[in-house]
Amino acid sequence: MKSLVRKLTENNCDAYVSYDSFRNADMRYLAGFSAYDPYFYVFKNDGNSYIIVSSMEELRARRESSCNVLTRSALNLNSLLQEFDAETASAKMIANFAGERILVPSSMPVGFAKALEKFAEVVVDDGTVEKIRSIKTADEIDKIKHAQEINEIVLDKVIGIIKNSVSDNLGALFLENGEPLTSEYLKEVTHSAYRHYGFDDEDIIISCGKDTALPHAKGSGQFYANEPIVLDFFPRDLKMGYFSDMTRTVSKGKPSEEIVKIYNTVHEAKELAVSMIRPGISGADVHNAVVDFFKGRGYETAGNSGFIHSLGHGVGLEIHEAPSLSVFGKELKEGHVVTVEPGLYYPGIGGVRLEDMGVVTKDGFERFTKFEERLVL
Repeated sequence: MKSLVRKLTENNCDAYVSYDSFRNADMRYLAGFSAYDPYFYVFKNDGNSYIIVSSMEELRARRESSCNVLTRSALNLNSLLQEFDAETASAKMIANFAGERILVPSSMPVGFAKALEKFAEVVVDDGTVEKIRSIKTADEIDKIKHAQEINEIVLDKVIGIIKNSVSDNLGALFLENGEPLTSEYLKEVTHSAYRHYGFDDEDIIISCGKDTALPHAKGSGQFYANEPIVLDFFPRDLKMGYFSDMTRTVSKGKPSEEIVKIYNTVHEAKELAVSMIRPGISGADVHNAVVDFFKGRGYETAGNSGFIHSLGHGVGLEIHEAPSLSVFGKELKEGHVVTVEPGLYYPGIGGVRLEDMGVVTKDGFERFTKFEERLVL
C-alpha cells in the first residue's frame, strides 16, 4: 500500500476513507469483508488500516478481514446521534477518528461527502486504489487462471451441444431430442454449469446470425446452420470474486466466404496484438496497430461497421477495469491482466470476435486462454 501512503503524503492528508459495500471492487480489495451493507474503510498515513462496522458484524469482520476492526459504538456514534442526524453523526465519527484532512474516492456517496465536509477538509482521489488493483499479485493471477479454467470447461460443453445439433431443410438447428437449439437454451446450460462450480454468469453473450453484428447483443431465439455464433463468456468466481473473459466465434457448418475471410483476419489481428504486448508499450499503441492492420486488409471502420470497440481491457475483481487497450490506453506494466479481443461487425452480414486473456510479464504476454480457435464445427 505504499502507493496509497504516497498519495496521502502528496495531498497532505491524514487518512483515506471509503464508505461502501462489498459490491464495490475497491472496497472488496482493501477490506476483504463480505458485507452487502455499507461500512467504512480507513487507511491512515501511518500505514494502518481499519474497517468500522456495526456491533452485529464485529465478529464476522474479525474472521474475514485482515484490517483492524472497530465498531461504531466503540467510536461513540451513539452519543453523537444525540446531537446530529444519522449521516452527520457518522461523518463526525469518521472525522474524529480519521483526521482533519481526508482523501476519499470518487465513488464516495455525495451526501456523506458533504456531511464530512462539515468536520474535515475533503480531497477527492484520482483512482489510486484502482491503479493498485490493476497490478495483480501472484495469488490474484492464480485466481484468475482458475476462473479461466472453469470458463473453458463450460465453453467446451456449449460448443459440444452446437456441434451435435442437427439442421432441417431450412437450416434451423435442433437438439438431438428434437427441441429447437436456441440462445435461451444454451444460456440455461451455461448458467447451470457455472453454478455447479460456484460461478455467476450474468449477461453472457450467445448470439447467432445477424445479431452477431451487434457486439453486445445478448442473443435470442432459434439458431441456424452456416451462420456465425458469438460466444462471449465472462463468469465470476462467487467465492474469490475474480472474473475471467473469453470469446469464440463458431459456425455449425461453413458460413459465407465473407465471414470466413473476416474470421481469419480477426484471428491474425489478435495474434499481432499479442505479439506486441510487453511492459512499457501503451495500450493505445497496441489498439492503433490493430486498427491499421484492419485498414490494410480493407476493413475500414465507419459508423456501426468495422472495428467499433476497444481492443481490450483489464480483468480482475471487475470485468472491465484498468488498464485499457484503446485509443486512451496508457503504459502497460508487468502484472496487468488484460483481454485482447478484436472484432469486425457488418450489419446484414454478421460479426466475428475472438478474445484471449493473459498477463503482461517482464518478457511479453502470458496467455491464460488455452481454448482452441475453430470456426467450423
